[in-house]
Amino acid sequence: MNAPDQVLSFHWLDGIIILVYLSSLVGIGFYHSRRQKNLKDFFLAGKTVKWIPMGLSLMAALNSGIDYLMQPSGVLKFGIVLLVANLSWLFLYPYVFYVTLPLFRRLNVYSAYQYLEHRFDVSVRCLTAGIFMLWRFSWMATALYVPCLAITTATGHPDYLVPAIITLGALVTLYTMLGGIKAIIWTDVMQFCVMFGGLAVTLLVILFNVKGGLGAILTDATTVGEASLHQGNVSTGGFFGYFFIPIPMFGFLLATLVTRVTNYTSDQVMVQRFQTTNTIKESRQGFVLTAIGDTVWMTVLIFVGVALFTYFKQIGGMPPWLEDKQDQVFPYFMGAVFPAGLTGLVIAAIMAASLSSIDSAINSLTSVATVDFYQRLYLGRKHETGEVTQAPQKQQVLVSRILTIAIGSIGILLACNVSKLGTIFEISNKLINGFTGPILGIFFLGMFTRKATSRSVFVGGVLGTLMSIYTIFWSSPELVASLGIQGLFPVATPVEGTVAEGASAIRAISFLWPSTFGFLACFGFGYVTSLFFRSTGTEKERAETWNWFTVTRTELIED
Repeated sequence: MNAPDQVLSFHWLDGIIILVYLSSLVGIGFYHSRRQKNLKDFFLAGKTVKWIPMGLSLMAALNSGIDYLMQPSGVLKFGIVLLVANLSWLFLYPYVFYVTLPLFRRLNVYSAYQYLEHRFDVSVRCLTAGIFMLWRFSWMATALYVPCLAITTATGHPDYLVPAIITLGALVTLYTMLGGIKAIIWTDVMQFCVMFGGLAVTLLVILFNVKGGLGAILTDATTVGEASLHQGNVSTGGFFGYFFIPIPMFGFLLATLVTRVTNYTSDQVMVQRFQTTNTIKESRQGFVLTAIGDTVWMTVLIFVGVALFTYFKQIGGMPPWLEDKQDQVFPYFMGAVFPAGLTGLVIAAIMAASLSSIDSAINSLTSVATVDFYQRLYLGRKHETGEVTQAPQKQQVLVSRILTIAIGSIGILLACNVSKLGTIFEISNKLINGFTGPILGIFFLGMFTRKATSRSVFVGGVLGTLMSIYTIFWSSPELVASLGIQGLFPVATPVEGTVAEGASAIRAISFLWPSTFGFLACFGFGYVTSLFFRSTGTEKERAETWNWFTVTRTELIED
C-alpha cells in the first residue's frame, strides 16, 4: 500500500483508550474464571442469564467489526440496496418465535447438533458439526482481521497488520478460555455499548465535516454506488442471467434470509444464547432486542457509507491509493479527520464489534469440539447425563480450555491470510455465509420431513457443501484463473459483460449465491435420495419421534 498523502491523527490518547478497553475484557475473564465448575456453567452460564444481557450479547455476537468496514465500503460500490437486508426480520420474527425456540427449549441440549443424532445418527451429527466449524472458522478469521486492518490503516502502519492480529487474537483467546460463556455474555454487553457509542461518535463527526450536513448526505443516497450492479441489463441472458447480476435486490434479500434463518436454526452461537435464559419468554424478549439493535446498527452503517461518499466528493475525491481499497476508506477517514481521543474510541468500537463475534465463535467452536467430538466420539457419550462426581466435570472444563487455546491459535493463523481472498463484503457473502446453506438443508430435512434417512441426509450434506464450494469458486474468477481450472465453469462471451483480466473465459456468478445453492442442493438431493434408501425400523421411529411437529407438541418444562 502506498503511503497516505496526509498525516494521520492517531494520538497517544487513542492508544491509551484502546489499552484500557482491552484490559477490562481480560479482567472480566479473570473474574469469572473460578466460577466454571462444570459444562453447564462453562457453556450455558448455569441458565441464569436475563433477557436483556442475552439479547444484547446475541446482537453483538452475530454482528462484528466486519460490518463497520463492510457496510460503508459495500454502499460505496453497490449503493443503498443493502437496506433490503433489514426486511429479513419481518420473516425471522414468526420463524424464531414459533419454530426454532419451541424446538430447542424442549430439546435442552448443549450443542445444536445433538438434535441431529436424535433424528438421524452420529455420522450426520458429526458431518454437520464439521461444516459448522468450517463456517465459524471463516467468520472468526475475518472478524479478527478487520479491527487489525482498521488500526494499522488509521495509524498509517500497514506493516503492523500481522503482529496486531497475533496480539489481539491471543488476548481474546485468553479471556474466552478463562471465563466461559458467562464472561463472554458480559463482555458482549459492554462491547454492545461501546459499539453503539462509537457509532454515535462517527455520525456526529461525519455530519460536522460534511458541508450541508444531513440534507447533502440524503441527496446523495440515490446516486452512490453503481445501479447496474443490482439492476442488470439486456445482455444478462433472461432468467438465468439474473444469477450473474452482482447484487440483485431480491437475490440479496433471499441470500440474507438463508443466512439468518440458518443462524436461528442451527448456529451454535444462537443455540447457546437461547439456552442460557431460564424461560422461553426471556429468550423471545432477547430476540426482539437483538432484531431492533441489528436493524438500527445496519441502517446507521449504511448511512455512514453514503456520508463517506458525500465527504470525499466534496473534497475532490479519494486519495489515488485508496480508490481500489474500499475496505480501508472508513479507517482512513478516522485517521485523517477524527480528533485525538475519538479515533481510539471508534477503533475500540470496531474492536468491540469484532471481539464480540470472535469470542462467541471461539466458545461455540469449543462447545462443538467438546460435546460433538470429544465427548461423543472419544468418550462415547451420547448425552450429557451420566456424570455424578465433581472430578469428571472439572476435567472436561480443563479439556474445553485446552481446545479453546487450540481453536484460537487456528483462527489467528487463518486471519493472517484473509487479505488474499478479496474485499470484506465479498468474503462475508461468498465465503463466510457460503457454508450456511448445507447446514440449513440438513436441519430442514430432519425437522420437516419424515422420509429423510441418515444415509440420504449425509449424501445431501456432502453434495450441498460441494455445491457451495463450487459456487464460491464460480464467483471468484481471479482465483479460478490462478488455479487453472477454468474448464469447470461456464464460458462468457464479450456481450455478457467484462470479467477480470486473466479470467476472460469465466462468466462469474454473483457472490451472493453460494449459501442458497448449497441449501437447495442439500435439501433436494437429500430428499430425492431418501426415496431410494429404505428406512429401517429404528429410522422410522426416530422420524416419528424427533421431527419438529412431534417435539413441539410435548410439554415444555422450564428450569
